[in-house]
Amino acid sequence: MAATQKISELSHIEPARVTDFEIYLCDEKSPDHAVSANDAGDFLRRIQRAVARLAKSRRSRLADVVRLFPEDIQLARFNVASATFGSLSVKLTPEVEVEQEGAISLPGPGWAEIGMAELIRALPENGEDEDSIDSLMGASPVVRRAVSDLVTGFNAEVSVGLSLTRLGGETLKSQLTPRMTREIRRRLEVAREERFTARMHGRLDGLRTRRQIFYFETKAGTEIHGYVDDSLIPTVKDNLDRDVEITLEVTVQKSQSGKVGQRHYRLLSVAGKHSEIPQAVQE
Repeated sequence: MAATQKISELSHIEPARVTDFEIYLCDEKSPDHAVSANDAGDFLRRIQRAVARLAKSRRSRLADVVRLFPEDIQLARFNVASATFGSLSVKLTPEVEVEQEGAISLPGPGWAEIGMAELIRALPENGEDEDSIDSLMGASPVVRRAVSDLVTGFNAEVSVGLSLTRLGGETLKSQLTPRMTREIRRRLEVAREERFTARMHGRLDGLRTRRQIFYFETKAGTEIHGYVDDSLIPTVKDNLDRDVEITLEVTVQKSQSGKVGQRHYRLLSVAGKHSEIPQAVQE
């Protein structure tokens, strides 16, 4: 703005896009669907922690992030821009980032936007999106921990809608109905799990970019699908309908009774390009 005032040639340039993030909360059991102040404040704290956790995993190349520090929150901080009440709608904006010692400076999206996009894509697109829940079970531990930040202990009668308009103009949306929230909670309650890697040759024959789900046809003709994080989506797009070698992280979950569940997959590499979230290491 200061440059525009001084240099007349810049006066025709449109203002830069701003990242907008909106939350919609609706209490299904409350009169007029009004959301309590306690639930509203609780969810805002949860969303900030989840975003900061995912941003830290990308910033530090970690498969899981257990502890968060104040500086992690600050680097991916959102501020309340406006709110309407009743069924609560809140618009958030990322805090203007300042250079901090030891922090990576980003030329494009900030850490808040990166973490938020990852979170929204990991959640169901709508109340019938069962594929996203299946995909979530194969996601990296940090993604599932971030989703757990949102749903574990939160009032399950509150429906949640999330919408993110990115700097490039792309809009991402997700929805958590009470039924979906309960189902995700149940699926995340796993007694133990085993993880290993597998390499496969085959054809990438599909991608749901808004939900981070890839579809792959093996040489044997069977199709598998699973989770692909935001950092690998451009590479998957470039290799759609091509024969490629991929590396998968395979997760097998076991219930408390010892019953073995189905296999879930996460894409670790495509044609030599590796995910920015590494393989989870079992201690």
